[in-house]
Formats: sequence, structure tokens, C-alpha cells
Amino acid sequence: MKNYTLYLLLLTGLFTYSQGNRYASSIGISGGYAEDGIGFMATYNHHTNRNQYAQLSIFGAIAEDQGEYNIPYRLFTVQPGYFLKVLEQRTFKRYGLYVGGGGVFGYEVINNGSTVLDNGALIDAKSQFLYGLYVGIEGEYTLGDSISLLLKANEYYHINSDVGSLYPYVGIGIRYFLF
Repeated sequence: MKNYTLYLLLLTGLFTYSQGNRYASSIGISGGYAEDGIGFMATYNHHTNRNQYAQLSIFGAIAEDQGEYNIPYRLFTVQPGYFLKVLEQRTFKRYGLYVGGGGVFGYEVINNGSTVLDNGALIDAKSQFLYGLYVGIEGEYTLGDSISLLLKANEYYHINSDVGSLYPYVGIGIRYFLF
């Protein structure tokens, strides 16, 4: 519990410090493929300067583990992170590419919390809190003054997951600049 409090305080300090700068904030939504199912992500970005931003994301996935038995599961996570620009169009700045990463904290629900499948088989996996790290890449293509097309790809490393430690997400969405 102390670690969660420390991470929350560090993230709050980062956002508070960055609010003193006069750079943009943006929100985004995306949907796409998550391992064995679909995923959705909502993000808030605070751009600390033209080339980097702090990001707070909420991710949810609905999937079914495809093995000997099909086991449904859902993931819900919060992801604080930081991204850096690695590529930008020189002249009109219509597109950019960012790389980053951060922490993952959340919860996984396996078989709606039941240890018995519909066919009577028992599973030893349990619903539990998740934690870990992620790395990500984001491509952005400007459509107008305040809106962009967004392509996201994240790879999660869940340290204590019963579903699997590596978990991919690839999605497409939009980003809207608030100011």
C-alpha cells in the first residue's frame, strides 16, 4: 500500500510541476486488439514541452483465453507514463512518432470471479490486483487545429498475472487538444 501511495504522490507532483508550463493538454480514446479479445483506452496527456508529455491512461480489455478450455477474463488498469517524440515531419508537423513507458496498476477478473467453468472444470487462476510495467509507441497524424488521428501500440509486463505476464494492445483512435 505504501508503494501505491508513493507512486500517486510522484505522479501528482509531476502533473503539478508541469502545469506551470504553458503547453497543451490533450485527451484521447482508442480501441483495438488486446490479446485474445478487444481493448479500449482513454488517455490524458500533459505536454511538458513540444517534444514530450506525461500520460495517464485507463485501459480495459474483454477477452477469452484460448487454450484447452476457453476462459473469459477482463482487465482494468491505470497507467502513468511518460512519452518522448522521436520523429516529426519537418515542414508542416502533420505527423509525429512518440515512444514511452511507465507503470501499470489494475485488476484482472478471471471467469467472472468463479473457479468453476461452465463444463464443471476447475481453474486454479484467481481474480487479483495487477502491477507491472509497459512500453509503448504512439503515432499521431494531425487532422485539424485541435484533433489528431492516433495509432497506439503497448506491450505490458504484468508481474503477477495468472493470464500471462506479457500482454499486447494495438489500437486506433482520436486525440483532442484541450488548450
